[in-house]
Amino acid sequence: MSVETAIPLPRDVDADRARDWRPLLAAGLTLLLAAAIALRFWATSPMWLDEAQTVEIARRAPGHLFAALRHDGSPPLYYLVLHGWMQLVGTGTLAVRALSGIFAVAALPAMWFAVRRLTRSRPSAWVAVVLLATCPFAVRYATEARMYSLLILLVLLAAIAFERVWAAPRPITVAAAAFLTACLVLTHYWALFLVAVSGAGALVAALRGVRRARPVVLALALGCLAFVPWLPSFLYQTAHTGAPWGRPPDLGTALGAPRAWAGGGTGAVLLAIAYYALPVLAIAGTALPTGGILLRRPWRLAPSVAIGVALATMLLGVAVSGALGSAYAARYSAVVLAPFLLGLAGGLMVLPARSRFLVGGAVVALGLAVSLAYPHQLRTQAQQVADALAAAEPGDVVVFCPDQLGPAVHRLAPDAGRQEVFPTGRSPAMVDWVDYADRNAAADPLAFSDLVLGQAGSHAVWLVYANGYPTFGDDCGDLFEDFTAARGDPLIAVHNHGSRVLEHERVAVFLPR
Repeated sequence: MSVETAIPLPRDVDADRARDWRPLLAAGLTLLLAAAIALRFWATSPMWLDEAQTVEIARRAPGHLFAALRHDGSPPLYYLVLHGWMQLVGTGTLAVRALSGIFAVAALPAMWFAVRRLTRSRPSAWVAVVLLATCPFAVRYATEARMYSLLILLVLLAAIAFERVWAAPRPITVAAAAFLTACLVLTHYWALFLVAVSGAGALVAALRGVRRARPVVLALALGCLAFVPWLPSFLYQTAHTGAPWGRPPDLGTALGAPRAWAGGGTGAVLLAIAYYALPVLAIAGTALPTGGILLRRPWRLAPSVAIGVALATMLLGVAVSGALGSAYAARYSAVVLAPFLLGLAGGLMVLPARSRFLVGGAVVALGLAVSLAYPHQLRTQAQQVADALAAAEPGDVVVFCPDQLGPAVHRLAPDAGRQEVFPTGRSPAMVDWVDYADRNAAADPLAFSDLVLGQAGSHAVWLVYANGYPTFGDDCGDLFEDFTAARGDPLIAVHNHGSRVLEHERVAVFLPR
């Protein structure tokens, strides 16, 4: 494979001009990919709740890891991989996050091969690679110690494997596709929706007499068998965890995924417009000799299938999550980012050559501009809190309210005072999501503050708190008032940065009278 022969060129240039342009385009593409790869390993913020919780679970031996996940709400594969990775490189923030960066970089060649196989077009494959490389969502989660970069990579590898199953079914290709299906469903539960949509489509085709669909159904079914040993834990999580930190999704959630993939800020609005418009061109657009675009049938098969699978997966996920009352976060849509970008690439390829470069260049530039903000984005105030807690004495009591503030700070300052969370009094190292809403609803801030004051005695009480978290109501504010009534006005050691930080908090120090 050669970059020089793969880059799409304007149709109206002669061969000599084409040869002149190719080295320049190849150099530009190389620099672009180098910058995109660098962004995937560049993040300065400390780990926030989800990352710190992930590391706390993954550092445990497998048996304890599985038990901890029953109290968290995720399947086990990424945690097992991260466990092995940390055995090699340690638990430092940069080292741990590097695993996601590696998965994200591996996704770039996987995207090329997937699109090349599915569309038989090298230019489309390169366009898709550039779109993935500069997608703000992909950059953001390449710098987090979470499973989303692995999920994107597995979807692409599965697309390659299932194309082989469709084109030339053999035991080895079916086994590879089944293995990747197993990896998907054991990495994130929203992958179950992607498998269900793909399986339904393949089953309908098989029932209509399409023989090539039968091994696809077989591979999907075999892959899902790997989920059976995990099923008891999944059912327990479904009954007792259910992501009580947010609201269930709705139809707008499914349709709004491209907006989330575009990131935040003014540039992201323009990028989102392109993310919505280009798939339409990919499915139904035709370039006219006059330079215009006409939308008409028949629709193109490859982008129609890719975008259709992505949309159907999101709609199914929304329906099931709504029925179960389970919360949704935009990061769950990582499971359909790859097929969506395939459609996006098809939209650019419909445009006339000159427009393709102009529009494509604008999309890439906007993606990079938005992505450049992520390395410096402060995701948590945990480091400020940890620095403040350095002044805590051994007898001081440090209380986290809500408990969701605990893991990120405890990771940085595990020995600062006696640390516990409201309302359970347990360690802040990990949030226990089991029956979370019911437990918090039954909490008594006054009884808890009396207990903490008794523990502290003549030592200080440090309250790390933030208001507005679901299921807590005014409890954290009430706890502040109870400590104030007992010990007087506190010293404020850390001020709340508000919306400028994903995970913001405040630290109040109540000194003994």
